[in-house]
Amino acid sequence: MSAAQYARLVPKKYRSRTLPKIDRPWRPRVIAWAGPAAFYPNRFYEIDKWYKARIDKPEKLPEMHIIDPANHTKSLEELLKKPESESINIGFAKREAAIKSEKSEGDRVELERKSRHMELKIDIDSVDLENLSVYRHFQVFDHLFGENVFFENVQRLEVDYQDNLIYSGNILTAESTVNRPEVSIESVGNGKGFNTLLMVNLDGNAFEGKNGELIHWMVSNIPDGENVAKGKENVEYLQPLPFYGSGYHRVAFVLFRHSQPIDFSINGSTLENRIHSISEFYKSHENVLTPSAIRFFQTSYDNSVKTALHSLGLKSPLYEYEYRPALKPDQREFPEKPQPFDLYLDMYRDPKEVEKEILERRLSEIKLDNVEEPEWIDPDYVENKKKLPAWLHSKQLERKGVGYAKYHNDVL
Repeated sequence: MSAAQYARLVPKKYRSRTLPKIDRPWRPRVIAWAGPAAFYPNRFYEIDKWYKARIDKPEKLPEMHIIDPANHTKSLEELLKKPESESINIGFAKREAAIKSEKSEGDRVELERKSRHMELKIDIDSVDLENLSVYRHFQVFDHLFGENVFFENVQRLEVDYQDNLIYSGNILTAESTVNRPEVSIESVGNGKGFNTLLMVNLDGNAFEGKNGELIHWMVSNIPDGENVAKGKENVEYLQPLPFYGSGYHRVAFVLFRHSQPIDFSINGSTLENRIHSISEFYKSHENVLTPSAIRFFQTSYDNSVKTALHSLGLKSPLYEYEYRPALKPDQREFPEKPQPFDLYLDMYRDPKEVEKEILERRLSEIKLDNVEEPEWIDPDYVENKKKLPAWLHSKQLERKGVGYAKYHNDVL
């Protein structure tokens, strides 16, 4: 209420000793603007977490997606469902599985008891390893021979890397595959016929403009029932080469059967010459070759890959994911909100250039010899303890001056 209203309502002897609250006309609030002084280098003592929260970050806008009106009513399962087509078996007919005897009710109860008490042991030899669902999941057949193509494992193929057997997609380190494996092939022709073994990296082609897979090893014309050493080595063994940053590579061992010896003209002198399309290779010999077995494993990069590439006279390539550039507001001479001058300009620089500058600054401060730590972190500890606020003094004891967080933050 106004002063006149207060004087009329309240007698003088009952009036408050202090001045009453008087209504004033409403005025719009003005946002305080620091002006160009916000960009002076010495405006703030140092950047702490409290002020970092006020720094503007690049604004990320959602992407615009165009919706097809003909498919917007379909469910996710219907959209992901592929059209059914008949798969073609390019190999031999599947072997008849041995009939297993049914277990009695007492055996089932005993198995359940062992399973509940963690005492049940499974014989690995009794497990069905010829199931093709794993190969279809990893699209091994699609990338080797084309879509809607498969073949059954009708011949036992055992590949052993230093007691590391290859099954169906198990993971092996690249270091354990430096030396050639021990291969055992089942005899199915009573000494008649030949086998050809092919070791292929489905994800190892690093040459642009050249389609195909990388052949790491090829041994042809292996007599039935004989060792791999009895065959002809068309391509010398080379360990898998999953490049840095390329993830897991699928390496498959494919076994072919043929009745007569075949002369394969494949040159594996260089890494580029080892690139061949397996589907075209099979099409050119499909009248005489029939796939009979397949095994594959997965492997990733380690130091043995770099050593193998250097032995071939090649450099080890590095792959990295290319992120989309972050959306930033237009750069202005005076932004709407005050923020540190250097961080505002760093936001519009090349990120690799900023990382290089930080790395060079860190490396320049590394001292391996004659490392001398300061005897006193704060020589004026007593005076600063009295004058400075507690939070500012603690920050001064933790850090070593302006810009220390930028060049000594492990998160950057």
